[in-house]
Amino acid sequence: MRTLVLVPVLFLSTLLFHGQTLSPIPPEASHALAKLQKEPFRAHMAFLADDLLEGRGAGKRGHEIAARYLATQFEALGLRPAGDNGTYFQRVPLRQITVQPDQCAVVITKHSGVSELKWGQDFVMLGSADKPETSVEAPVEFVGYGVTTPDGRYDDYAGADVQGKIAAVLYGAPPALPSELRAHLSDWPEKLRAAQNHGAVGLIVLWTPEQEKLVPWPLVISMAGFPSMDWLDRNGNPNDTFPGVKGTAVLTAAASEELFKNAAKSWAAVLQDAKSSKPQSVALQVEMRLRQVSRHEAISSPNVIAVLPGSDPKLRDEYVVYSAHLDHLGIGQQVNGDDIYNGAIDNASGSAALLVMAAAFQSLPKAPARSILFMAVTAEEEGLLGSDYFAHFPTLPIPRLVADINIDEAGPPLFKLRDVVAYGAEDSSLGRTLQREAERLDLKVSPDPEPEQVLFIRSDQYSFVRQGVPSVFVVAGTEAADPKVNGKKITDDWVATRYHSPSDDMNQPMDLDAAVQFMQLNFLLGYDVAQEPQRPTWNPGDFFGETYGRSHAANP
Repeated sequence: MRTLVLVPVLFLSTLLFHGQTLSPIPPEASHALAKLQKEPFRAHMAFLADDLLEGRGAGKRGHEIAARYLATQFEALGLRPAGDNGTYFQRVPLRQITVQPDQCAVVITKHSGVSELKWGQDFVMLGSADKPETSVEAPVEFVGYGVTTPDGRYDDYAGADVQGKIAAVLYGAPPALPSELRAHLSDWPEKLRAAQNHGAVGLIVLWTPEQEKLVPWPLVISMAGFPSMDWLDRNGNPNDTFPGVKGTAVLTAAASEELFKNAAKSWAAVLQDAKSSKPQSVALQVEMRLRQVSRHEAISSPNVIAVLPGSDPKLRDEYVVYSAHLDHLGIGQQVNGDDIYNGAIDNASGSAALLVMAAAFQSLPKAPARSILFMAVTAEEEGLLGSDYFAHFPTLPIPRLVADINIDEAGPPLFKLRDVVAYGAEDSSLGRTLQREAERLDLKVSPDPEPEQVLFIRSDQYSFVRQGVPSVFVVAGTEAADPKVNGKKITDDWVATRYHSPSDDMNQPMDLDAAVQFMQLNFLLGYDVAQEPQRPTWNPGDFFGETYGRSHAANP
């Protein structure tokens, strides 16, 4: 049976929005919305998440097949190639870094003696992108979250001396900060940059009991078992490296507590001040030796890029971007006899949504005024590498990209939606456009319910934000359309049992009607942006607009 459009309100002529009458959705857009069906969505998703694609690991055969599939679908829709050399592909050169746990070491020297920590039980490491082997030995100084806000009102490094030392920091950033600034300051490169700028020679992250609840340590061990990656520039140098920081590690909560046994401040007091967003630093009475050993391999993996040309002679050289990551984790440690990390929801669902929405845009009797750029990027799971590489080496001029709408996990499609959360919406005029379209679909836009998860920096819109492009990343909220359904429990259970696990496959329970809702909202948002005479703008005084947006706005 053909699926009906889910939201009858789409066909009403008027709606109220903050006391104002909303204009009706144009008939051509309503026609395109009807093309957003769950059957093609599921079909694309099932192919991409099949065991035959072996988890679509970046640089692996399965990802290459997935990329060919996306390119073929784009070509069948009549979209134009927008990759390198007239193709749909932009190959991203990568350095794959496989850590060698049996050769890595964390050794702690105290007044009471020397102890060597155990991999997995006490710590994990990623390899260095600079060199296959690095080591450092130095005193350790704790510096809170290891962050400084742009206005300087919060500064963990104030009064601290980490010159020539290993900086020990908590994961994340102060809870009192706005959600998206908190996420930005939590980003690993930002912490490395701050440590190097203050003269630190090493950086260790201290896991906490609270963090353990969000990301259980066994998941940390599992993720450390996959190779890490970095993209390479035209000279073969890895991006975003900090050579002054010669060693890094992540310590368990128990190992972290041990560091404070003879310190002037207790671990309990540290955790309380962190929860209260108080800057803090203390010299720990220990020295630490870090040794990282890894195997380096040069590989590559493609972004897949296509464009639907716009219809307006003046605006068609500007682009609304839809991005979704095509990769997942590939083959890894067995869980219940299964070692293929299919990534059905994360993110075969987002790539499937990209294809269904591309078909809907192509079905319009007249293309939108601006061009629509569809981008399936690689190596997101390795640190947003495919999108970041495109942002540094774009196949189209970055100033012509007016907005990025990022799709990751298509909701996820677990229950029919009553609300959504839109990361990045509060930073630019995209927020007002999104609010209008959510109202049309009888959806609420809720604030970030879990800012400690720092989701704003964990998907590809962040790469565009750092190039000054207003961006938004919409996810399902915690309220289900059915009041008897506990949306938060369903989402929490999914994260705890299926996220980054082989069980994220097509056998899991899903509500694909929710995927249709999700595609409708993202379609309307992009359609509006493509049609509006004025391109999106950063909100006055916004941190990301002030930090990254000025050069973008100056070169339209």
